[in-house]
Amino acid sequence: MINDQPLTPKEQKVVEEFEKARPGLGAIAETNIRNNDKTGWADIIADTPEEDLVARQGSASNSFMYRRIGG
Repeated sequence: MINDQPLTPKEQKVVEEFEKARPGLGAIAETNIRNNDKTGWADIIADTPEEDLVARQGSASNSFMYRRIGG
């Protein structure tokens, strides 16, 4: 069930940080926050200190090999 209540200041900050990181991700983040019963995002945000709610740039390596679809 989608929650139509206004976002909390911390939730709004998360949406803004995702949008700054890549335009369009803010809308996806907001959908995940509003679908908290399925995603748990609002609960995670509520439990996270506000100073940790920032977008950071980094990289990750993936040690798994995936088959390509169609080939």
